[in-house]
Amino acid sequence: MKRFFLLCVSLFMLFTVGCATTAQKGLMEDSIQSTALSQSRGTFPFIGEKLQFTVRHVATKATLAEADIEVGHPMVSEDGMRFIPISGNASSVALARLVMRVDDHIEAYIHTDTWDTIYSYKHMDEKDRDRSFYVWFWPDEMSASVERHYKGRVVKRDYVLPPGTMDSVAWIYFARLHKFEKDKRYTWYTFDGWTLNRVTVTLEAEKEDVWTELGFYKCYKLKLLRERSEAIAPQGALSGLFIEPAREINVPEYELATAWISDDDQHLPVRFVVKTGIGDFDLLLSGVEKK
Repeated sequence: MKRFFLLCVSLFMLFTVGCATTAQKGLMEDSIQSTALSQSRGTFPFIGEKLQFTVRHVATKATLAEADIEVGHPMVSEDGMRFIPISGNASSVALARLVMRVDDHIEAYIHTDTWDTIYSYKHMDEKDRDRSFYVWFWPDEMSASVERHYKGRVVKRDYVLPPGTMDSVAWIYFARLHKFEKDKRYTWYTFDGWTLNRVTVTLEAEKEDVWTELGFYKCYKLKLLRERSEAIAPQGALSGLFIEPAREINVPEYELATAWISDDDQHLPVRFVVKTGIGDFDLLLSGVEKK
């Protein structure tokens, strides 16, 4: 349960198609990311949006946590780069806080024009574990630099990544805008600083009514699958070349969650049901603001 709340936050931002490389094959199939990299995408449609969620245990209906995610307005760094900040928080509440205190904070910064992930930050303060991940994405080099801070220690490491890999926080916004069709699989790669996720999405139903405290939403229903792996840097004569890496699969594909996205102009992530070893958890939309 220690990473459940971070998972929830990543999912509704998301969170983590057809990119199926294995260490044995050493090949990368075409995907949404590898065939449409760093293209100009125009104005990011979610600027100023703030979403709030309630996390409940499905079987008992007990409220365990509250979470929020907010998209800021475009900013300019000191070196002139324009970016859009995204930030989110998740905290356990009520009796759940006595058992498992959780105060997680996440940030992602995306390029204003291409929406590529530039940088991300994760701070997970969960009971007796307080750790942070700082991740710099280098899309042209298909790599990321990571700093992990834990118990006063700092560990630095560089990772190779498949082309187009993004932070899980940024992923959900791409998914919200995507047009899904029945009987097709859509896959993206996400990376948060500790594992490479291949997230595959399939359309399960085109119309379902979902109740929230804000009212009913007409939604389409998606199934999310996850595979955990590590990309392998090119070796030998290919060392140092910016080519698509092979992957070593650590955890085979499994069903991660079911998601309902509103079938309207807002494409709101209305509900997620996340499967865990201690039962299903429900992430339900509870507030929408536009600043």
